[in-house]
Amino acid sequence: MTTPQLSNKPRQFPTVYLFLASFLTLFGALGYAESETSNPRYHPPESLQLQVYDHLKQKADQQLSRVTIAINPISQRLKLPYCQSGVELFDKNPEKRVGRMTVQLSCKQPEWKLHVTASIDGYLPVVRSVRPILKQAIVQERDIEVIEVPYKKAKQKAIHQPDQVIGMRAKRNIVAGKIITIDLMLPPYLVFKNQPIKIISNAGGIRVETKGIALKSGTDREQIPIRNSNSKRVLKGIVIAPNTVWIP
Repeated sequence: MTTPQLSNKPRQFPTVYLFLASFLTLFGALGYAESETSNPRYHPPESLQLQVYDHLKQKADQQLSRVTIAINPISQRLKLPYCQSGVELFDKNPEKRVGRMTVQLSCKQPEWKLHVTASIDGYLPVVRSVRPILKQAIVQERDIEVIEVPYKKAKQKAIHQPDQVIGMRAKRNIVAGKIITIDLMLPPYLVFKNQPIKIISNAGGIRVETKGIALKSGTDREQIPIRNSNSKRVLKGIVIAPNTVWIP
């Protein structure tokens, strides 16, 4: 029986087979590339709208409560290539908290831009009187309360924080239930008529402090008449701090 001889020579394939194999490999690579090109990645409009919503919500929450945000929807037919560099957001009115506004979304790679419009509404806290406040009266904590009103019904000059009202003076009579506005208030008195004060002056470059009586109530930087308790002289001084007057 003859034993078959194994050859060490590499197996030879006909040229036609090598050409066919190369063609199939190239065709497969082209097919893969074509599938990648024909099915590129796009940004879903919902994800872009969510990015806009999150930005506007964070901004509105700094001032409003019970916020409502209406975003004009991005068309589903809009095909924006997936952003390799990350979508950037630009707010054209960063200080604006309510009303109609426009936000720009953009990408650097590949380059595209998109403008999204939206409107924000909500409730604003405002200070309201709970009892009548007489003209020139100093507003006390018991005189006011904070309520929430729809943004569109809030007055333009309404005061939003109680500490912006307490200690101020009423410019005119204020009825109960009135929303307090800036033009209803006067600066608080730092010095009160017929009350003890500290008088500060300079004598030869030396600071001198004496006691006195205010002959008129005064606000910050207002010039008022005072009486020196020691000399009984009537002078004019400038209010510089609570119960403190400076003689130039």
